[in-house]
Amino acid sequence: MIKRALTFGTFDLLHYGHLRLLSRVADMADEVYVGLASDEIIVRNKGFAPVYDYAIRSEMLLHTRHVDNVIKHDGPVDSTGRVLIIRQKISFIERYGIQLVVMGSDWEGAYEFLRPYCEVRYLERTPGISTTQLRTLMNDLDC
Repeated sequence: MIKRALTFGTFDLLHYGHLRLLSRVADMADEVYVGLASDEIIVRNKGFAPVYDYAIRSEMLLHTRHVDNVIKHDGPVDSTGRVLIIRQKISFIERYGIQLVVMGSDWEGAYEFLRPYCEVRYLERTPGISTTQLRTLMNDLDC
């Protein structure tokens, strides 16, 4: 069994797809770390603020039975608009002894640069659920 695994994300409007991802990561490792995007990086990357600020999103993740540690993930957005922040990710792996990074299949190939430092796996997303879909539904309902 792998000792420590790490995944990255925004985890705003925590939903079933997020919980399923975290559960699958927890099945692969003794400890699950989440590199949680800062509020500032979300605004720069997506153009709008998260529904819940960093402190609340962090607390929600730590209240799940799957997450052992949350690490603040911030820095510049790359030219594609994706938050890669390569040096920070490598630093997390080295500092926390991460053996596995797990990401959703929508990031397939984007984390290959970490292979010299740890194992990398991509998991299929949970069909029919996403934060974008939830935000759209809430806007349509005027929530």
